[in-house]
Amino acid sequence: MPNVYAPAAPTVSGDNITVNRLVNSPVLIQRALRTLAQMRLVGDKILTGSVDLTGTGAVNYEVSEAIMAASLAERIDDLMEYPLSAEPSAVSQMAAAENWGLSTLISDKLVARNRVDIVNRKMIKLANRIAFGFDSLILSAVASAVTQTSTATAAWNTTNADPFADITLGAAVVDSLNQGYEVDTVLATPTRWARLIASAKIIERAPRESNDSLLLTGRLARIAGLNIWKTTNMPAGVDVMLIDSRQLGSIGWEDQGGGYLGSADGVQSKRIRLDENDGWKIQGRRIGVPIVQEPGAAVKIIST
Repeated sequence: MPNVYAPAAPTVSGDNITVNRLVNSPVLIQRALRTLAQMRLVGDKILTGSVDLTGTGAVNYEVSEAIMAASLAERIDDLMEYPLSAEPSAVSQMAAAENWGLSTLISDKLVARNRVDIVNRKMIKLANRIAFGFDSLILSAVASAVTQTSTATAAWNTTNADPFADITLGAAVVDSLNQGYEVDTVLATPTRWARLIASAKIIERAPRESNDSLLLTGRLARIAGLNIWKTTNMPAGVDVMLIDSRQLGSIGWEDQGGGYLGSADGVQSKRIRLDENDGWKIQGRRIGVPIVQEPGAAVKIIST
């Protein structure tokens, strides 16, 4: 198991001293760990609700409840009885929080012979992996629940492509449901994100002077009221999704205690002393479940 046991001791051969790269002499300038932001986590940007499941670990929720009565209003003459509207029940579903975790071991000797805080570095790596995996779980759940599609007018790698028109037409599919949805977020794989941003048409249509001017960073573009995020966590077969992030759903979380550090609605971590082994066990977890309450609030763009 790498980085668990202490590195080999330095050796001398003539005028040469060979030292394991983890030993603190010579000092190794280690690269900074990539942050979660650089890993393009987007789950909490599309499921913006938060549900505390502490004490039960499960939630009963309704899916796609209509915001309008089933019947149309009628003109009522004098003393005429008002018509009744039979309202269908919303679909009821259950979701249960699950514990996603990892752990690793580290010896006292390894800690003592390194100037870098190995324990904290390992905990950050565990947290990154857990968070990245949960982000993938969220996107898979959303992609499975969303069945609406909109076909691009042309493949995005052709000269006839108009990605910006494709996403606005896709948003119209959601609007036409008349359920109060309003698309505000676009998710795209890195390749589709690049083609969308590189399209000359999106730059041409960008407002030059307004409060909604074009914003472009390494991960996010914002134009016409849409936040366009790139992600490497899209499930297979899905390249672009348009989402009303305020209504799509929530993330359920549970606080199970146990002396873990960190907020229960995110990644928690814990250090466990192993005196009998002269070392430490460090572990992290995220307890939660994605809840897609309004699958009609999103649509997939079909583009080759």
